[in-house]
Amino acid sequence: MYNKFFSKLFRRLSCLVILCLLIPTVVSATEENAVPQEQESSSEVSDENTAGEETPPERLEPDAYFEPIQTNDIPDWPQGPAVWAESAVVMDLDSGAFLYSKNMDVTKYPASITKILTTLVAIENSRLDERVTFSENAIFGIERNSSHIGIRVGEILSMENCLYGMMLESANEVCLAVAEHISGSVEAFVELMNQKAAQLGCTNTHFTNPNGLPDENHYTTAHDMALIAQAAYANPTFRKVCQTNIYCIPTTNVCGEQRWLNNHHKMLPEKDYFYEGCTGGKTGFTQAALNTLVTYAERNGRRLVCVSLRTNGPQIYTDTASLLDYGFQNFQNITIHSRSSCADTKFLYPSIYFGEPCTVDNLRLSCFATIPVGATAEQVQTVPAITEGAITRTYLYNQYQVGQESIPDTAIRKLLSPVSDNSGKETSSADSSEAIKLPNMETATNLFKQIPIYIYLLILLLVAVIIMEIILLHKRRKQKKRRKSR
Repeated sequence: MYNKFFSKLFRRLSCLVILCLLIPTVVSATEENAVPQEQESSSEVSDENTAGEETPPERLEPDAYFEPIQTNDIPDWPQGPAVWAESAVVMDLDSGAFLYSKNMDVTKYPASITKILTTLVAIENSRLDERVTFSENAIFGIERNSSHIGIRVGEILSMENCLYGMMLESANEVCLAVAEHISGSVEAFVELMNQKAAQLGCTNTHFTNPNGLPDENHYTTAHDMALIAQAAYANPTFRKVCQTNIYCIPTTNVCGEQRWLNNHHKMLPEKDYFYEGCTGGKTGFTQAALNTLVTYAERNGRRLVCVSLRTNGPQIYTDTASLLDYGFQNFQNITIHSRSSCADTKFLYPSIYFGEPCTVDNLRLSCFATIPVGATAEQVQTVPAITEGAITRTYLYNQYQVGQESIPDTAIRKLLSPVSDNSGKETSSADSSEAIKLPNMETATNLFKQIPIYIYLLILLLVAVIIMEIILLHKRRKQKKRRKSR
């Protein structure tokens, strides 16, 4: 009897213990999934007010992403992508047409893309083998912790090494040393930079240093930076430097070790954001400017440059790729005038050299226009004008400039200037065939002088072989006639 009692008591106690153990778990699960009463009621009110609408997630894009793109307002113009940059452009390097424009005339801090102009001015005012000595001011005249390659006071580098140091590793002390070497002082070199920018057509650009370190009076625009980038890319030395991935500075008078430089542009081959066709560019970053980027790319015979100003983070590479794709996929180049084809014709038919009257067309450089894919040359309007120092032709598509060419007025004056003939009479070079035959003859002579000597030897050998073949053929015919007569 007692056994049955204790057995039932033990079972009940066991059930009670198990129940006590389960209650906290159930309660905790309920609290985890439950909504407090006040919150529930407020949720119901919110649901009633929003009629079932969901709260939109917080966006990642900055306000600049939603700013208007000016080229999207051109009639029948391909719509460009939205980007994080506060200012951006895509330019066709051959026609000079701006295919994409977002706030391109708004001034921004450029940061280290300033070094594109620094490098161009250095190339134009020095030789690659010049020796650059680094002063104390060059080494210690830059901000602490800014980009450098560890050059020491009194160290000597070639100008060529300096170009790679500026463009690949963005070395600020190298910029100061180059400026002092070329102009005697940084201030005088910066004046050269500003003169060059104005010469290239920049209207909202002013530089105060050659490296791009922050200064409220150091600014540019995406439009002006594209003009600078276009001029720089036209220089073969600059093109070679800017697309180099890795470069080695050999030992110097002070440093016994080689310095290996690595290009910071991440869209080049074997980089994190590799873009097919990327041929170089320049990166930049300061806290004031945020990320800035200039990128060159070539595909299917077309050449573009993209300038992006004031983007926060690596999104600048993604946006640049999107902008370049837009430029390559939606536009085509048409030839307005080809100087090379004209030169080829003259080489093949030398008589043209000696009898062709001198015309304005002979003074024209090759000219292209960039229009949307599917458009035709007939849709391009030509607007001639006389500007200061030149005669220009502007090419428009729906009133938007897609190309331009210019002939200097000095060339026109030379064309129309009077030339004295053998009798002492003055005649216009445009009207006198005798007056123009001499320069044409000189041009042809100079052209033939450029042909290597071995080409002439091969031609003579070929002529000799042909003559021998003719003589042998003549002898064979004589032998055949003798055989027949016998």
